[in-house]
Parts: sequence; C-alpha cells; structure tokens
Amino acid sequence: MNPLSLPGVRPDAAFRIIHRDVKFRGRIVTVSVDEIRLPGGHETRHEVLHLPSAVAVVPVLAAPGRPPEIVLVEQFRNAVEGYIHEVPAGILEEGEDPAACAAREIEEETGYTASSLRPLAEFFPIPGTSAHRMHIYLAEGLRPGEQKLEAAECLAVRTFPAASLLASLRGQGPIHIVDAKTHVGLLHAALELGWLKT
Repeated sequence: MNPLSLPGVRPDAAFRIIHRDVKFRGRIVTVSVDEIRLPGGHETRHEVLHLPSAVAVVPVLAAPGRPPEIVLVEQFRNAVEGYIHEVPAGILEEGEDPAACAAREIEEETGYTASSLRPLAEFFPIPGTSAHRMHIYLAEGLRPGEQKLEAAECLAVRTFPAASLLASLRGQGPIHIVDAKTHVGLLHAALELGWLKT
C-alpha cells in the first residue's frame, strides 16, 4: 500500500523525487540516496531506508479473578548487542494480510494462538528516514501451543502482569522496555482495554 494513503499523511504535489540512486540491496533492507525537490522548491539529497511493512502483537492472558498478563519475548538483537524485551513481531510477506501475519508471528515466537486479533494502531516508526509501516494488534483468547522458531532467533517467552509493564514504561517496573513498538503497543492495548484513564 502506498504510504501516502495512511491517515495522518498530507501529501504535497510539489514534492518530487528527481533521481533515486540505490546504494545497497540486502535481504530485507534497501538503501537509496534520493535527489529530491521539497515542497518549498529547495533541492537536496536524502538517504532513505526501504523496509517492508511489519506487524507487532500485544498478547493478553486473561483469566477470571486474576489480573491480566502480557506475553513478551526477551530477544537477542545484534544491533544493540544484547537481549531486549519486546512484543512478538515480524515482517509481512509479499501480499500478506497484516492480521494473518500477526497470527503467524505470535504462534511462531510464543507458541500461543489467539482466538481474537484486533487492530490497535498503524504508524511509521522512523518517518525521517523510511516509509516503513508498522501494524499493531491486540491478541486475546490465547491458547498455549508450540513455538516455531527460526534457527537465527534467540528468544525466551516471558509473562508479566500488565500493571507492572505499564509501570516499566515510566521506569518503575521490573524491566526496562527500550523497544519503540512495544511502548506503542502496550499503551494502545492499555487504552483499548480501559487500563488507562483518558
């Protein structure tokens, strides 16, 4: 889908890509240097990361009479050279529906399947350099199953009380959450489920 079709983006017909010079094509990332004409008429060069769209899923475990819990993965990320806590996430395959990708990723990474998936948000995580699009889903009605990890995935499934994770976003909980999609996903889930007052 064209990123200009996302609500919140006001296109400007004066903007032009004069020339695109692809500098690198990787398995997931392509990097280009674009010569552009900005809406004000100024011409410049801009480095752009071309990344596929992705999904992230906030899995909620709920049982009658018990406080809700969130399933996270503690995953090794080579860019930061260590493990961080994240909501399950993954890249959309060509032509894949985001909800189908969300269902696939939660099962592969955590082993859980969800009876209900609800869209929470859609946003550009790094719009200064990329039109990479992220879809966030809420997963409920979780049933345990079996993980289907790829050989290169180093992660452990961790479960936390929802209240403690929300406190973690303010630096007061049991872990530090440094992943942007996890921040966004937890806040949207909390608003959707009435855990935060608006």
